[in-house]
Amino acid sequence: MAVKKDYKDQKLAEKLRDRKYYIPDSNPEFIKEVEKIGQTAAHMCYQCGTCTGSCPSAPRSSYRIRLFMRKAILGLEEEILTDPDLWLCTTCYSCTDRCPRDLAPTDAIMAMRNLAARRDIVPRNFLQTVQLIYKSGHGVPNNDANRAARKKLGLEEEPETTHKYPEYLPGIRKIIDHYGLKDRADKILSEGE
Repeated sequence: MAVKKDYKDQKLAEKLRDRKYYIPDSNPEFIKEVEKIGQTAAHMCYQCGTCTGSCPSAPRSSYRIRLFMRKAILGLEEEILTDPDLWLCTTCYSCTDRCPRDLAPTDAIMAMRNLAARRDIVPRNFLQTVQLIYKSGHGVPNNDANRAARKKLGLEEEPETTHKYPEYLPGIRKIIDHYGLKDRADKILSEGE
């Protein structure tokens, strides 16, 4: 006798039920777009769970990479791109290193993030990080407390980054400007105020 999965969200449970491969609100082309951007055959995922089992975010959050892979195969584009959990991946590549199918789930997640970003669906903290990188070259700029800690450890107060070599900051800004990231971050953040 088959074990029935008990998902907390009944709408999601209904959508993930295998009675039909594609349902009316799915986009069968979505997985193809994910594969094109991510350069991995995500449709070959057979849901073994190795990715979620090896994910450092999974035990500490609601992030389940296997569920994202499943939703992508089913074409549940809207659910994926609007799910805040999409942004919980740390891009550590543990899932990719361990995948028995030699897929790259991390790259599939990054592709899904790119598709979300095209629609300006990006968490505010990511956009604020873009602004900080543009300003200082760092997502977490150095501060007095960190400088003191580095000095106590026998390290130079400034790490081997744009804090120590500010002449490289214009190059970082040029890359960000090339992709329009700063302007988009500024626009999206100002709209949310």
